[in-house]
Amino acid sequence: MHLVSLLLALAVTTRATPVALSERDSIAPPITQPTAKTVWKTGETQTVTWDLSGLAGVQPSNPTAQILLGTLSADGSIHLLVSTPIASGFPILGGNVSLVVPSVASGGNYIVCLFGSTRDISPAFTIVGTN
Repeated sequence: MHLVSLLLALAVTTRATPVALSERDSIAPPITQPTAKTVWKTGETQTVTWDLSGLAGVQPSNPTAQILLGTLSADGSIHLLVSTPIASGFPILGGNVSLVVPSVASGGNYIVCLFGSTRDISPAFTIVGTN
């Protein structure tokens, strides 16, 4: 009985402080390079570009970005290499980033993704790889 009384006393005297959550923005600037006609070669330095005009000067809550490489399946499924970004730590408001094309198998279904959101991926393009 004493334990119940103690717990009730603690429950009454302990106050929960509400946590103010800040609103998160969700930006998805369209990738303008690479395009469907682009061909990259393993080891080359290439530039990924995106269009910032849709932001209308709004500052994103997280101004640092990353680029992920992935593939696009015939059924439209997107497969991102999340554990190995090909570029990271650059400012999203820069509109572009240069990177070295990683060593991958040749294929015509590669995509790049800005931030890791499937809403801002490039069209499928070709990488001439190591095989």
